[in-house]
Amino acid sequence: MTAHAVVIGAGPAGSAAAAVLAERGRRVLLLEKDRFPRPKVCGEFLSATARPSLERLGVLERVEAAAETIRRGSVHLPGADPVAFELPRPALGLSRFLLDDLLASRARELGADLRFAARVLAVDRENGGFRVRFAADGVEREVFAPALVGAWGRWDPLDICGSRRSLGRGRGSRRSLRRGRGARRSRDARGRRYLGWSRDYAPDAALAGTVRLYAFAGGYCGLSRVEGGAVNLAGVIAEDLRRRLPPGWDAVVAHARAGNRDLERDLAPLSPGPVGFLGTGPVYFTAKPPEEDGILMAGDAAGVIDPFSGEGQAAALASGILAADALEPALRGEASPSEAARLYAEAWRGRFERRFSWSAALRRLMLSPASGALAARLVGPRLMRFAIGRLTAGA
Repeated sequence: MTAHAVVIGAGPAGSAAAAVLAERGRRVLLLEKDRFPRPKVCGEFLSATARPSLERLGVLERVEAAAETIRRGSVHLPGADPVAFELPRPALGLSRFLLDDLLASRARELGADLRFAARVLAVDRENGGFRVRFAADGVEREVFAPALVGAWGRWDPLDICGSRRSLGRGRGSRRSLRRGRGARRSRDARGRRYLGWSRDYAPDAALAGTVRLYAFAGGYCGLSRVEGGAVNLAGVIAEDLRRRLPPGWDAVVAHARAGNRDLERDLAPLSPGPVGFLGTGPVYFTAKPPEEDGILMAGDAAGVIDPFSGEGQAAALASGILAADALEPALRGEASPSEAARLYAEAWRGRFERRFSWSAALRRLMLSPASGALAARLVGPRLMRFAIGRLTAGA
């Protein structure tokens, strides 16, 4: 089995990369470990910077028809009055249950070979390309492709399942990349580790058209509506603090409510939705190498930006498209694979690296009650306009 490109992971980044490559007539194999649609931990917020990518993929009208339009927001810090702000351009609220399925279906519409419940078993370098072994529907298969996009999210799928990934100069000179992947995690670990959660609530008119962000000791969370007016609560909490709380995500939300009176007020009238709590972790908010041994990393595989920035999904879509664009000259024979990978890494850093730096600075402000409250009192609205500008710069 051969392809021009293999894309591992059919989230926003992977489906975007596969759709763009397939639209150009490339044979693309898109491998996804889950079956769509499925719920996923996420803030489910598409900033306005996602619109060009959605339009490029041909799904903007479908997304806009289903999504909640979000025009304003507010930040609620302990010990400070809320800081209200207007978004410079409308954002969209759409569940990952709907969005991921829509994007993966679009990649398939354009010609990508989409395989759900596909578990990657091994990736080897061979003859200047990649041989990927995977299992789907109880059958093991192999595919060779000159290009590989890693859009598998925060964790390498081979690390998760305990399998090997050996990439070398050929079958006779394999070398393990576990050292490289472990090194990336050790750099991540210099920062604080977080756990993420989300849960749904029944539709509530009071939250129409708005996103609300709340800080509390050791974390933050946000409330906004998605399709049909349903309410999404999503947040993160420091792992060391989580270990000191009682078991269950209810205890985390109780801690957050106790630490932020505005969150307590806004959650009180909400009724639980059908899905309930979803959790994930650990999460490291940091950029990673966007290219590793010729693999183009896209979406969270290239780094997880703070959820409160609202830029995570927009960045994932844009990075997937960027990866597809970078591969095209190599697939046409106009550039070497190594040159394509180098140019992608440079383009990724130029577009996203500063967002991670600003996100880290604003995270420290959000999670510092004293400095955050002071900033809110002195320059609240101006700070939000500044933050939005920095986080969307270059989009």
